[in-house]
Amino acid sequence: MSGWFESKMAGWDRLTEGEKDYLFANPWDAFAIERNSKIAQQEAARRFGKGSLHNGAGDAFRHCYWNALLARDLGKGNAIAFSTAHEGFPNNPAGERDMDLHNNSVGSEIGAAHPHASDGVLSNLCFDALQSGRLKVLKP
Repeated sequence: MSGWFESKMAGWDRLTEGEKDYLFANPWDAFAIERNSKIAQQEAARRFGKGSLHNGAGDAFRHCYWNALLARDLGKGNAIAFSTAHEGFPNNPAGERDMDLHNNSVGSEIGAAHPHASDGVLSNLCFDALQSGRLKVLKP
């Protein structure tokens, strides 16, 4: 193995069993999932800095934005299915899992309600959801 395929297979070991099951059934979704994950991570770091990307406002925003992008690109059901599977890793603290699932749900609602929105519009809608208190944050 070499190149792109090798790097993707190395990442396969870090997926939950639920994520693997989802990707076996929906292999082409992997491209949108990875692309949107990177976009959400970069936008959260840009808006909030790296210090709030674990249980803080940046983390809440990132989960919302990632799921808004996924719902727009893959449909709300698929966004929820994959992001729920993503939280199914062993020893995921219940409070963190609940926060992430809540924020994923808000994001998928936003993406489903705006199926033709640009990345920037979805980013702003998730930021508005954070500012209005719709997103859960564990650390201020």
